[in-house]
Amino acid sequence: MAEFGRQGSAPSYQQGVEWCSNNGQYAQYNNNAPPYPGFQSNNMFQNNSNSFDDEPPLLEELGIDVSAIIKKVKAVLLLKLDSSTLEDLDLGGALIFVLVLGGLHLLMGKLHVGIILGWSVIQSMVLWVLFNQIVGSSESPYRLDLYGCCCIVGYGVLPLLVHSFIALFIPKGFVSSILAGLCAIWAAITASRVFIRRCPSLEKIRPLVISPCLLLYASIALLAVY
Repeated sequence: MAEFGRQGSAPSYQQGVEWCSNNGQYAQYNNNAPPYPGFQSNNMFQNNSNSFDDEPPLLEELGIDVSAIIKKVKAVLLLKLDSSTLEDLDLGGALIFVLVLGGLHLLMGKLHVGIILGWSVIQSMVLWVLFNQIVGSSESPYRLDLYGCCCIVGYGVLPLLVHSFIALFIPKGFVSSILAGLCAIWAAITASRVFIRRCPSLEKIRPLVISPCLLLYASIALLAVY
């Protein structure tokens, strides 16, 4: 019985546990084995937390420079269209102005966000094709790109923001219609002058540049009047 009890005692696992490595060879793991390298310290987690602190702001990652946008807004509203700040326009600011205009229309009880955005994109494509056909050679250094046309059309919406904001506080009628017409002309002149600044070849046909711009901004202004 004593021998049976000794034989039935639990085996000792002090020698370790066998496991099979990737190359098919057997090795042993015991309590004296070094810990897994990934858990030797908290340096990995500290490095991750430091990397989040060193990341740039979200607006900077998206390419939106708020200070530059403010300077461009001042140049447009103060009619300083010869300013060097308008040479490098960004699509972020243009898209923000279009969405803000749609938001002002929404405060009037009109859901025109998609219409304004769609018309702006289509008109930008039309102006891009039209002006490049006028300029001529594809090797010309003054050819406009579609990105630049979208930016100019978006920044040209700024005068219409002024009208839409004022229209929230005045009744519809003769005064609102006159103000809408003046802001549409203001927006068309602004966009045309920026187009000519970006592409001096259009200087000789200034009326042809203003006409499609006036058509776009007048149609958007009419959305706020009626």
